[in-house]
Amino acid sequence: MNIPPAYKPAGEEEILSRVERGRISTLRDRLGNISRSLSQICLLGVLVMVPYFHECPSLAILAIAFFVFMGVTHFRNYRRVSRLNFSEMTVREAMETVGIIERNRLRLRAVGMALGIPLVLFMCFTFSEAFGKYYLYGCIAGGVAGLIIGLYINRKAVAIIREMRAQLNQGQDPE
Repeated sequence: MNIPPAYKPAGEEEILSRVERGRISTLRDRLGNISRSLSQICLLGVLVMVPYFHECPSLAILAIAFFVFMGVTHFRNYRRVSRLNFSEMTVREAMETVGIIERNRLRLRAVGMALGIPLVLFMCFTFSEAFGKYYLYGCIAGGVAGLIIGLYINRKAVAIIREMRAQLNQGQDPE
């Protein structure tokens, strides 16, 4: 092939500058960042519930326990994902690890919904009794907004896991 020495592919400079700035992340990093962000949101949930101890102590205790539990489990997921090193694993081990991560995510999501939905309903009714009917409307609107945000975050995480599986399947030798 006769390639001139000054030839550079289009977009190479942009990619190199993004790498130098640390703006390129791996799928593992992106999946870990989702879990880290969710654990930070749970910490924020704990802080938001502290002022309600005076009016609704039972609700505040239940909500704080929920947020602490979910925050710790999301942080454990973050640590587990961030410690992954696919370059040291065989393709089979990597596929099994991605399967474990996916299974743990599904379990955490199921536990979160099983505990969170009754908690949101309890919050709505407790707040509306303590502070008036407008809190009920706000709580319902917040629940709907939270549901939409949760579905979006779940969609992103599932897409990342699917992409991980697809990339690992490409590297797998046919047996």
